[in-house]
Amino acid sequence: MAEAKKAKKEKKATAEKAKKEKQKAVPLGETEAIDALAGPEVPENLPDATWPVEKLAEVISKEGNMLLRANAVNALAKKGGQEAVEPLVSALKDPEDVVKANAMVGLAAMGKELVQDRMAELLLNKETNEEIRGGAAWVLGEMMDEKSLGILKRAAEEDESPFVRVHAKASILAYEQAKVPEKK
Repeated sequence: MAEAKKAKKEKKATAEKAKKEKQKAVPLGETEAIDALAGPEVPENLPDATWPVEKLAEVISKEGNMLLRANAVNALAKKGGQEAVEPLVSALKDPEDVVKANAMVGLAAMGKELVQDRMAELLLNKETNEEIRGGAAWVLGEMMDEKSLGILKRAAEEDESPFVRVHAKASILAYEQAKVPEKK
């Protein structure tokens, strides 16, 4: 019986020791490697449309946190206006796809009058970064008009970048599919 009590006591001591050792483990978020896997930290103060255009543009161009840049792009697109176009264009070359996608959607939502000529200029300028040209092709494709279609066809045939040609061709295909009446 004494041995049973002793064994029980030792088992309890071993369990307590194991529990203490577990508590010494590094909590999630306290190492750089784990932080990198966890993704971006959600900031307390996300950009919104009440922020001035200049401040939003600065966040887009200089902020390291992807969530801040993505929200700044959305806020800037919501504000709209001519002063929002160039910061959104610059966001087309952001390293994060979500920021680029937000910029493309934002530019397309601003309307033909405000961005069509600028998108055509960017798409046809061989000196422009190919990510920006590809984004411009997508935005022009969203406009679904003959002027944009002509520009897209030119880029699909002439651009030296396969990336840009694919985006132009995809936009042309989407335009053509939209014109086909639905089959019942």
